[in-house]
Amino acid sequence: MNANPVLLVFLALAGIFLFREYARVRSGKIRREPEFRLMRIKKASFVFQGCIGFSVVIAIYSVLAFFCGWPFFSESPSRMVVSHGHIYTSPAEMPGNILALVLVKVGLDLAAAAALFALFNLYRRGILFSARNVLYIRFQGYYLLLGYMVDYQIQSTLRDMDLSTMPVLAGLMIIFFAWIMDEGRKIQEEQALTV
Repeated sequence: MNANPVLLVFLALAGIFLFREYARVRSGKIRREPEFRLMRIKKASFVFQGCIGFSVVIAIYSVLAFFCGWPFFSESPSRMVVSHGHIYTSPAEMPGNILALVLVKVGLDLAAAAALFALFNLYRRGILFSARNVLYIRFQGYYLLLGYMVDYQIQSTLRDMDLSTMPVLAGLMIIFFAWIMDEGRKIQEEQALTV
């Protein structure tokens, strides 16, 4: 499964969005009212939801292309890269346990994309600090940890240990930040009730 086209589209859209915001800040046309800031958050969330939705459609098609033998863009037949030296062109070539782990990994990826889509939906609706936001952010941290464990299992089964511990560190940091955000939200709610 090659994610380069999806990554390029995502980076291009993010670059256009960032360049546009930078140009607005430099020109002095940006206002400082809270409503305007919230509107910018809503617009950016809408753009990121579109990118996530597009990426999910491409990912689902690439998995279906692999399992059904369809072409994937210019690649015919579709291939799935599980590890550096392990490239498969059909599910029949894959060992059963590797296929099961790859399906678990794809399921985790789709669940993480759905949680991220839901998080940006909350932002798009103007809900910035809620328990659901914290839940979705915390899920991203657990996703990185679970994904690392699945990758570790795949790599150890293939006897090709080439893993980085960055997903583990990033996952722990995201869980920590979600905890801080949740505590801050609780403190803010308690202060609002006492006033």
